[in-house]
Amino acid sequence: MNKQSRLHAGRRYLSEYCGAAIAAGLIFGGTYQVLNNLKEPIAIGIILLINAIIRTGFRGVPQLPDYAGMPWLLFVRFAAVGFVVMTVGILVGLWVNMQSQRQPPDSEANI
Repeated sequence: MNKQSRLHAGRRYLSEYCGAAIAAGLIFGGTYQVLNNLKEPIAIGIILLINAIIRTGFRGVPQLPDYAGMPWLLFVRFAAVGFVVMTVGILVGLWVNMQSQRQPPDSEANI
């Protein structure tokens, strides 16, 4: 294979799969952002649960220190941005799927 044919094949594959790769990247990025923002509230909830168990069952044992972390408004904002990124990725994926399902017009039928 010479260099020109490899470049032509690369351009063809790039134009064919670029939209799908962008959509997958956006969906992955949004999912990562949402899950990454959920780890701190889950950890706070686990600490509160352990403290509740210690408070009711073991009265003489000291409780775990409370951890406040970031305010809930920041979690909601970061998660909302993640959901927006995922939604854009889904819309890009639907658009790419619609474009790939379109049949090219028959040029022989017009002759």
